[in-house]
Amino acid sequence: MAIASIPSITFTRPANTTAYTAGDVIGSATSAIHELTGAASSSSFVFVQSIQLLINNTAVPSGMAGFRVHLYSSAPTAILDNAAYTFTTSDLAAWQDSYELGTPAVRGSMLRVQAYYQGGIMKLQPASSSLYAVLETLGAYTPASGTAYTLRVKVLEAGF
Repeated sequence: MAIASIPSITFTRPANTTAYTAGDVIGSATSAIHELTGAASSSSFVFVQSIQLLINNTAVPSGMAGFRVHLYSSAPTAILDNAAYTFTTSDLAAWQDSYELGTPAVRGSMLRVQAYYQGGIMKLQPASSSLYAVLETLGAYTPASGTAYTLRVKVLEAGF
């Protein structure tokens, strides 16, 4: 029997308007590694069904061209907001996959983008029910100061 869950995290980027370049990560003032708790039972397999990104902004900034979400089964090497995303060999065992999101569209008082997937499978770590995400921008843009981002990953737990 498959069990569905929607682990999510809301974080606020730093209170500045420092421009992102393509390939930079987006995070809070303390980290760009986002823990999505309650994804599934520890050590279980999960299928990614969709990923949704909501941005608390009323207009798409010039240059914002989409995002890539990197998912890990344990926290990857520490990285801060506005640093260039770098895949390191020390993170290979925890890295599960990367997923592309398009350019967000205005939906009322926020920006929204969602992508559906064919169920990429990944395995959670023993004694952990979390997935870890790093959000990478695909375009160069200047963000609004202190903007809140919500990342939701819809998964199905598989009983293998």
